[in-house]
Amino acid sequence: MHRTPPHPDDGFYAGLGSFDRFEEVACDSVYTAVPPSWWVLVTDVRGSTQAIEAGRYKEVNALGVSTITAVVNAIPDLEFPYAFGGDGATLLIPPGRLEAGRAAAAQALALARDAFGMELRAGLVPVAEVEAVGGRVRVARFRISGAVTMAMFSGGGLALAERWVKDPTSGPRHAVIAAPAADPGAFDGFQCRWRPVPSRRGRVVSLLVLARRGTAGDRGYEGILEGLSVALGRAVEGLCPIDPERMQLADGLAPLSADARVATGVPSGLRYNLHRAKTWVGLRIGNALFRLGWKVGRFNGATYRQEVVANTDYRKFDDLLRMVLDLTSEEIRRLRAYLESEQSAGRVFYGLHEADAALMTCFIRDFGGQHLHFLDGSNGGYAMAARQMKQQLGAG
Repeated sequence: MHRTPPHPDDGFYAGLGSFDRFEEVACDSVYTAVPPSWWVLVTDVRGSTQAIEAGRYKEVNALGVSTITAVVNAIPDLEFPYAFGGDGATLLIPPGRLEAGRAAAAQALALARDAFGMELRAGLVPVAEVEAVGGRVRVARFRISGAVTMAMFSGGGLALAERWVKDPTSGPRHAVIAAPAADPGAFDGFQCRWRPVPSRRGRVVSLLVLARRGTAGDRGYEGILEGLSVALGRAVEGLCPIDPERMQLADGLAPLSADARVATGVPSGLRYNLHRAKTWVGLRIGNALFRLGWKVGRFNGATYRQEVVANTDYRKFDDLLRMVLDLTSEEIRRLRAYLESEQSAGRVFYGLHEADAALMTCFIRDFGGQHLHFLDGSNGGYAMAARQMKQQLGAG
């Protein structure tokens, strides 16, 4: 493990309090400025749209989560904030763990290249540089369950760092270089073992909403959240597309391909096939524990499905609203009408993608509670919604 001397700012995030009502993401008071000594790590899959159109959306999601898994494993002694974006991730790295974070990202790049035949891009940007041009990086902790908090971000600084990393001119200065080969142990805890979870109400909607500042009567995200609640006839709480009764573990070897690639670092061969077979046997045991409600170690078959639902990231904020919701056709109609009205009025940009199921990619640190489940809509979800929103931004 790469280790530099401790920095006084390393414990910044661990010392923050938390809030537990999602509506508070619109409140400036819950956010705290990130120290300028920290770094923004941005990753994304190059050519993700083409990969998704080729049916590889599950693999794209797996690579988005792989960076989070690797960096958390590389920095196990410190809490730091991160967010999953569908085809990538954004993380804030403590200054005393910069080289550990860089090395972990390099592992994820090597994994994408060797096991998936894809290119994962990664770049590190100092928070101080973002602030030097007027950007702000602010963070808050949202408690999604008794055991787990998630980071929320505001200030626009993450979007600025992402543009720099992706820009052909500035990108090379920030780029992380891939490791010669990935160490599969870097991704311990990564799991991709659930079937897509079908909608129980109609369709699974992946939604992005970006407030357009400076318009008359603009109330920012507070107004947007209220508008969404009015359009849907209810708050987004309770619209999580993951239902314990509809969750099923993968059946057969083919659905375990992404899981095996991450675990072994190869796309085929003996190690890959042995891992799939071993995992398949483990899932059969898991099904028995679910059916019988038995507890083995810290895994409780009677309660684990409910814990998974509680620990999903189906609504979040990272300089814009991101949600994966289970909606009826009428709710979708009203939602589209509201968003189109707000976009026409110059108050928002948005992207919306419909699918028949939600995908879940998991990071399990501890079956006793420390597990987080990253959601996206099937067939591209966030990435396809982002493409729609970028078209609006270009036209605006």
